[in-house]
Amino acid sequence: MKKLILSLSLCGLVAFSYATNDASAPIVAGVPHAAGSQYVENYAHRGARSFSPENTLPAYKTGLAVGTNWVDMDIGITKDGVILVDHDLWLNPDILRKDGKFWAPSKQSFYAQLESSAGGINKNIQPYLVKNLTLAELEQYDAGMLNPQSPYAKYFPDQFALNGTKMPTLQAVVDYVNQVSDKQVGFQIEIKNDPSHPKWTVSAHEFAKKVNDFLVKNDLVARAEIQSFDWQPLYDLHKLNPQVKLAFLVGGDDIERMHSTDKKAAGLWSGGKLLKNYNNSLPQMIKALGGSCYEPQDTALTKADLDEAHSLGLKVVVWTWPENSGGAFDPVLVDKLISWGVDGIITDDPARLNSMLAARGLPVPQGFKVNP
Repeated sequence: MKKLILSLSLCGLVAFSYATNDASAPIVAGVPHAAGSQYVENYAHRGARSFSPENTLPAYKTGLAVGTNWVDMDIGITKDGVILVDHDLWLNPDILRKDGKFWAPSKQSFYAQLESSAGGINKNIQPYLVKNLTLAELEQYDAGMLNPQSPYAKYFPDQFALNGTKMPTLQAVVDYVNQVSDKQVGFQIEIKNDPSHPKWTVSAHEFAKKVNDFLVKNDLVARAEIQSFDWQPLYDLHKLNPQVKLAFLVGGDDIERMHSTDKKAAGLWSGGKLLKNYNNSLPQMIKALGGSCYEPQDTALTKADLDEAHSLGLKVVVWTWPENSGGAFDPVLVDKLISWGVDGIITDDPARLNSMLAARGLPVPQGFKVNP
């Protein structure tokens, strides 16, 4: 393992985190584990949304306290050019309140209302787009509680509400995590845009430039993995800075669409690139397009794709979609993925993943002391 660490360092990579109970297990951005090694990297999804308001400082506090190798977050760009930690392109009444009130029963019902009103969705959604609101305007919303009327809330019945919690900037999250962990935890940053609604966010190129400037300014190129379901901003980021580690997200529905005979549909989320031109192999496609990480939905990963990705030098990290899986954590599926040898698991419940790792004698990320 010492030889591996040395070789990685010579290649300009940094084994930035030894936040496990086994110092022989290096955590390196965008690099799969050495053959025969036994550990799984823990990615605290949106902080730890099973128990704390997602994508907020309290959520990252929870994730750090229970132990994680990576903190995961989504980002958007505000009207005044600030990188905001937030999952949705527009204000989501499932998780946001203003003046103490949720303004709709759910995200779905509010979207339907906007869509059916005069002028249609593209006109009516404009006042709610993150792109059209300043940071000061966005800070008027409280992100500290799930809307109990929303279907979304049922997936996280144990989430602890914290009234007065604001959507943080990416800078605030990075500063907090660095301070608490002494820079021993990495950052998984997801660009949130939608190529079917390209004007609802800044352009892919602007996203890429903002992210690259931020990574360079904060000396995070070696401690970050940048992910996106829309692969175009990843291509643009790679052109700006080939050292940034790119993580290509794909869900089961994405895989189905990529096999479509309709070229426009098949290439919509992959920047026009077609799976059929890469032997219908997602690992081969991602490797050819500059990727370091293959990040499929947990239920969509096959052992064959995992093995192929590893043979190509890709790191394989899986994620869960509770709205599809029916719950935030599936221990049976997680057990299978651990036994298969995935490199990392993006989880809403990092503490439960740690318990499963501990039970199998695998390294567990250390917890960090956080202020009450």
